[in-house]
Amino acid sequence: MTTIHLQVAPRVGPADPRGSRLAAAMFLAVWRGVAALGRSAGPRPANPEQDVLQVRELAWSYRQSDPGFAADLSAAADRHERLHGRS
Repeated sequence: MTTIHLQVAPRVGPADPRGSRLAAAMFLAVWRGVAALGRSAGPRPANPEQDVLQVRELAWSYRQSDPGFAADLSAAADRHERLHGRS
């Protein structure tokens, strides 16, 4: 059996260089600001009733080519109206 002995040298220099906490805080603030610019919440539906009608039109357009998908879309629109009611 072999034994390995590791010797670790003590750290050279100060634990926190001057201004490092301030520099890190400034970097994080800038980073979060830039990240927030790239993020978008996306548009909220202005008229939910109009959205349901658009889903129904989409279902109608797929009725011939993919009847299963059209049925799923229609069922989703029905379920949405049942849960949230008509505005």
